[in-house]
Amino acid sequence: MPIYDTHSDIFYNLAFKEVEDPFKKYHLDDLTQGGVVGGIWVVYSDEDFDVVSAYEKAIEKFKNYEKDFDVIKGLEGLRNVPDLKTLDHLYKMGIRHASLTWNEENHLATGVRGNSERGLTELGKEFIKYMNDHDMIIDVSHLNEKSFYDVLKEQPKILIASHSNAYSLSDHIRNLKDEQLVALRDAGGMVGCVAARNFVSKNKADQNINGLIKQIKYLVNIMGIDKVMLGL
Repeated sequence: MPIYDTHSDIFYNLAFKEVEDPFKKYHLDDLTQGGVVGGIWVVYSDEDFDVVSAYEKAIEKFKNYEKDFDVIKGLEGLRNVPDLKTLDHLYKMGIRHASLTWNEENHLATGVRGNSERGLTELGKEFIKYMNDHDMIIDVSHLNEKSFYDVLKEQPKILIASHSNAYSLSDHIRNLKDEQLVALRDAGGMVGCVAARNFVSKNKADQNINGLIKQIKYLVNIMGIDKVMLGL
């Protein structure tokens, strides 16, 4: 069965792993053996760096494999995208997906480790409008609850939580509460189920494929089967 993974940090690794052909060394065999034919591959921003330069490096290192995988280029967090001009430049480079934050609070919105009372900024609303106007995927994984609901108020056209599980089954700070899942569903959004152990369950006995299946079934029960993806 071909697998499409809605969240992978591969482009970050390609940008920063200083080895010859990092895609072949770190990713090609695993993707092939796992039947992964594509996905949303991102550069994530957990610290400050030149994201345009990083993406240029990643694209260059991936060019020999691009025809073999169905990839949407993405950005996990926009802390390193200071303005709409930079976002537009990245769009012209082929980026079609973005989440506003990683876990931090920044000039656009607030992540799960930021101030719980702080949400989307005015500039963040402008970024959402740009993304809507350019049919980009708007990703609400990593946002705190206030930012999550603030984004939904902006009526995002293409909406996902690329890698988030159900908080009811594992109270990880990054998982979504039932009310958020319902709101995501009602806004036309989709959710990608995560395989990371603590996201699946806080109970070690359920940190396995059986626990992952429980998460998938729980998400399907709320979202509907056509709204649940794999964000492994």
